[in-house]
Amino acid sequence: MKKLTVATDRFSKFALDSNLIEGEKFFTSMQAEAVLFTFTSNRLSLSDILIMHELCGKHIEEHWVGKFRDCNVSVGSYTAPPPNNVPQLMRVFVRDLRDMSSWQAHNRFEKIHPFEDLNGRIGRLIWLHKAVTEGYNFKLSFLHAYYYQTLNNFK
Repeated sequence: MKKLTVATDRFSKFALDSNLIEGEKFFTSMQAEAVLFTFTSNRLSLSDILIMHELCGKHIEEHWVGKFRDCNVSVGSYTAPPPNNVPQLMRVFVRDLRDMSSWQAHNRFEKIHPFEDLNGRIGRLIWLHKAVTEGYNFKLSFLHAYYYQTLNNFK
């Protein structure tokens, strides 16, 4: 039980670091549920990712929470694939997920941008899930770990 408590504390810190990227200085109990759900999932499925989104977005109370987007989205100058392509892109993403590094999984997910909002948070939770399986040391913050992993991909 102590091991789970220590891990949960580390992942709660991860959630807080993740929210700081979004400009929030706290995380909700729903987001804590999403972190714990992610941590306890053996292999992420399509339905797991939708549940993670629903947990993170409970406080928003919008019709699109827990569902793939039905609208076009852009982030900066990047335009994500059209919404009708999202379900198939996500099926392929989940199929390939086991063979991707945490860095690859996060970036590929963000390119698909399957949700109307909260994509960054879900992408970081996917990164967390993969990072745990890769044996990451969570003494570093998410940004530090992501930065170093990014550098390692370009050696």
